[in-house]
Amino acid sequence: MLTSRERCYRAIKREEVDLIPINLWIDVPEPLNSLLNYFSFKDSEALLEHFNIDFRGFLPGISWLGIGLKGGYKEETYVDLSGRRLHKDMFGVVSVTSLDGLTSMYVDHPLKHIEVESYHFPEVKEEDFSYVEKFRKKYENYCVIGGTLQSFEEACALFGYNEIFRLMVLEPRKVEFILDKLFEITYKQAKLLVEAGVDQVYNGDDAGAQTTMLISPKQWRRFLKPRYEKLAKIIHKGGAFFHFHSDGWIEPIIPDLIEVGVDVLEPIQPEAMNIKTLKEKFGDRISFEGGISVQRLPFKSKEEVEKEIREALETLGPTGYVLRPSHTILRGTPIENIVTLYDAANKFRKRI
Repeated sequence: MLTSRERCYRAIKREEVDLIPINLWIDVPEPLNSLLNYFSFKDSEALLEHFNIDFRGFLPGISWLGIGLKGGYKEETYVDLSGRRLHKDMFGVVSVTSLDGLTSMYVDHPLKHIEVESYHFPEVKEEDFSYVEKFRKKYENYCVIGGTLQSFEEACALFGYNEIFRLMVLEPRKVEFILDKLFEITYKQAKLLVEAGVDQVYNGDDAGAQTTMLISPKQWRRFLKPRYEKLAKIIHKGGAFFHFHSDGWIEPIIPDLIEVGVDVLEPIQPEAMNIKTLKEKFGDRISFEGGISVQRLPFKSKEEVEKEIREALETLGPTGYVLRPSHTILRGTPIENIVTLYDAANKFRKRI
């Protein structure tokens, strides 16, 4: 029997595995708390062990492992004249949270008021290195993932989405300047993570909506591809894998991601891209993680959940694949469906 770390390594390299690895992302506080209560578990680690999750570290809804940031702008929460509760983060981006606390949106962007050359960036918190090192040793038999700043998404928050897309056409120098500064942060974080011994560095930025890309492949290749290529070299030089995230439909740039050196692509949302087509076209050159619809999971019967799990394992396995929901499991998803998902994963990943 392989360790989880060995199993994940072989899966990413598309070598023979004993079991298809599985991972967990879940929304907080719900349905995570209800799931913990369902099993009478005191913490998330007990849940990860129960579901035989092969990963530790950067698991949204469970834990965050990475090299943090310090400095930047003063973080503060305040109420404006209209009664909205606002929060300004260390990048100076202001957001408002809905009354039910479930969603938030940006309402002010610092680069609307500050020239790009005058903007004050946070710094990498290098003292976090020792914590990552200790975490690596604690979970030596698991595949450990470390997260980094998602630079393009941060640039969108700094400018505002409409503004950054306008500037890409009319004043690209401004966008290049900010992306260079943000990616320098990402590069430093990645270098420290691989030196601390993580197996995968998580990065990437949402470039896809449900049926189209947010920016054209041409713009993506100009502004982002060279920066991801540099990041891949840093990660690979340290002996780790490049785990790339983008929601939505991004099929036109998958060959570019392979060329850049991406090892794992997630979350491959089945509503946006056909998982069978992806495996047939790209499965010999890149590995996948995800593929289980969180959009449909709340509405399926237990039998339908089990069927989807088996089909995903058969389609995307037996190697080059990690089974995981296509995003965080959402509030309102029946606990029985979540349990069925992982019971089925553990049942069928041994047989595919």
